[in-house]
Amino acid sequence: MVSQLASQSGGPHLKFNVRVNQTRYGYAELRRIWREADGLGYYSASLYDLLNADALECWTTLTALLAQTERIRAVPMVLANPYRHPALTAKMAATLDVISGGRVTLGIGAGGSRRDTLASGLPFPSTRVRCEMLEEAVALIRLLWTEAAVDYRGRHYAVAGASVQPKPAQRPGPPILVGGHGERYVLPAIGRIADICNAGSNSTVGEHRRWRDIVERAAIAVGREPSEIEITHNANVVIAPTEREFERLVEQLANQAGMTAAQYRERRLANTISGTPEQCAERIAEYVDAGIYYFFIVFPDPAPSEMLALFAGEVMSRFRTLPGPA
Repeated sequence: MVSQLASQSGGPHLKFNVRVNQTRYGYAELRRIWREADGLGYYSASLYDLLNADALECWTTLTALLAQTERIRAVPMVLANPYRHPALTAKMAATLDVISGGRVTLGIGAGGSRRDTLASGLPFPSTRVRCEMLEEAVALIRLLWTEAAVDYRGRHYAVAGASVQPKPAQRPGPPILVGGHGERYVLPAIGRIADICNAGSNSTVGEHRRWRDIVERAAIAVGREPSEIEITHNANVVIAPTEREFERLVEQLANQAGMTAAQYRERRLANTISGTPEQCAERIAEYVDAGIYYFFIVFPDPAPSEMLALFAGEVMSRFRTLPGPA
């Protein structure tokens, strides 16, 4: 049974994000997913940011999708900081936040794809330097969201009399999610600058505890309150109404992947949120008990309508959930 802490009665509010890696998705299919997720009560949905992938560009597509929905929030997962000057990112995010009525979370990272960055003719410095650039970028973005005019000179960015008008609908600005991997540079940067931490994939509770410790130590070192930083969990989800239907679904997915069912379970389902609704809820409860309340869910492509609805109706409904803004 789902634990008392995680249960609907008196438990924390949970948030669920539909995470879409939009390679080979057409716009009509993305719109279908977003509109269904919007109606089903998912808190947010996201697209990734690669310039040379066979995929629609992240920010442009998010803008179009927000215009097609009413409640759900948009989260780029995550914008690669080297692709855009932070003054441009600040202006883009503020504009979309105004247009959407405050439904933007700014997901940003140091930029992890060397191949994609170099293919676009952009420099790709070391991880340490890219994390320095990211910290400067976030500081500058926040200044531009809150100050009338900004003079800023850092090691990597400088502006003189820069201004973002109109200001974001959310004050002092959209929450900033920082995503990435790496215990030496990325996680400490998250502790210093992020509102929301997004790291790892299908990670264990133990891994989250270790990463949280790194994030919290970095936060304390710069005078931040660690509780200000929200920890999230990324997870693949495969769900079916019954055990028998789940077994059939695993066979189907394994065949599509050119594997046996046993291989698919071992390689694709290890530490995921998978099974019947009750089993999925139990897995989520493990993370809730560890203090994680925001879940970024990856459904099998192309995010089947019936799976989106089943997860919302039979798993999310077992918890107190926080939908997107009205």
